[in-house]
Amino acid sequence: MLRLAGNEVRPAHRGELRVIIAAARPGPGQVRGYLTADLIRRYTERIGLAPTVIDFSPGNADELRATCDALNIHPPRHTLVLPLGRGQFDGLFPDGVRAPVFDVGVRGDGAPLPDGADGLAGYWLQATPMGEGSMSEGGRGGDGMALGEEPLSVRMEMLGLDGDPAATLSRWRRRVAEWARSPSGAMSRPHAEAIGAAIEDGLDTAAALRVLADLEADDAVPDGVKFETFAAADRMFGLDLARDVGR
Repeated sequence: MLRLAGNEVRPAHRGELRVIIAAARPGPGQVRGYLTADLIRRYTERIGLAPTVIDFSPGNADELRATCDALNIHPPRHTLVLPLGRGQFDGLFPDGVRAPVFDVGVRGDGAPLPDGADGLAGYWLQATPMGEGSMSEGGRGGDGMALGEEPLSVRMEMLGLDGDPAATLSRWRRRVAEWARSPSGAMSRPHAEAIGAAIEDGLDTAAALRVLADLEADDAVPDGVKFETFAAADRMFGLDLARDVGR
């Protein structure tokens, strides 16, 4: 089960996991908040639960939504507006509204929570850089974010990749396309389990990416096995690693 800052997150609502995002202030922290919620959503699907992600309306909604789309961050299912009224939850959930309404709340920018939001989530998480390569407060921001020619290299940087994210992303896509031409095989269980363990332990995507880097360099693992493992892991990373297969 997912652990955040040492706390085990257990769904309060049968068959689903609910996430609320409070990240209204533009900047790197805001985008990290939405990326963190996206990772929780992807993890939730991975373990067979239905994810529900809802946010509070950000002031820079158009710019933020465009940035999130470019970074493969799924949009929230619904947006709450302030001032918050309980009636805004009517019809959102099949089993109604009961405390805690959300299992996890993600704070993306360090600003105070909106009035009435404090008790909405069973656990509030402050989104932080996921590795030494992540964006600093003086770097790119959610408002007018400089994504360059390959936006997903920015996502890779935010996930905490060591080294040059653009070069690594390009190489991994090329290698995955090459491995796809080899006889297929089951995923490498040790690598898949190590990736899963890193994600479950506080969404440690930097450690999970290091596992993929080790797998790439492991000559003892057949190419077809590498392909299956990379392709499966990318459902969590969202980097379109199999984009060039068949080209």
